[in-house]
Amino acid sequence: MKPTPALSSRASLLFGLLFVASGIFPMLAAFDIGPLGREDIQGPPWLGFVAGGIFVATGLAIIAGPRAPLVNSLFAVLALAGLAALGNWVAFGAGERACSGSLALPWLWGEGDFSGLACRIPFGVGAVITDAFLCWMIVATLQKALGGPPRLAGLLQAAQWLVLASLLPILLPLLMVLLAGVALGALKTRLTTGAWPRNEGFVARQKARGLLRGFGPKRPMD
Repeated sequence: MKPTPALSSRASLLFGLLFVASGIFPMLAAFDIGPLGREDIQGPPWLGFVAGGIFVATGLAIIAGPRAPLVNSLFAVLALAGLAALGNWVAFGAGERACSGSLALPWLWGEGDFSGLACRIPFGVGAVITDAFLCWMIVATLQKALGGPPRLAGLLQAAQWLVLASLLPILLPLLMVLLAGVALGALKTRLTTGAWPRNEGFVARQKARGLLRGFGPKRPMD
């Protein structure tokens, strides 16, 4: 399988400029300039500036590309910081919150309009995950700026553990659902056949290993 070729310099420039152009109007709306106004933001004006800044930073990261990895990482950190700011404001900011759409978390799902905690909790989970990834990206970028591993290796590992911990509210329910499905399947096999299911592939491998050990060199007897 051939690796996917990187974007050419011209394609990266055009694609990045498209993102930058898309972010200019929300940023100007924060100052009530252009076709969009502050009433279109539906929140504090800085939300529009940050939302537009995410697109601008993403576009600049695309333009920098792999030819300037440190610059690319810096703009990627800025874009992720913008996402974290938006998520944290929705989840933990002051005031009422109202959301509409679909929720598809393992422990919370539904469709329609949500308000209060039903709106804040999903954004809170996403905000915590984004914050953890932001910490990891900041440390990784600092490590890159300092010359790479083994510099900041311990701090980078701590950031990786932070990312894993932030994913636990999603991973644990999924793991429980998976284990429950396996247990129900095994119980169904037991009730229908009278025997517990066996991993035939694992059993065959163990038998083959035992057979191969039987043909191995014999240890001298005392």
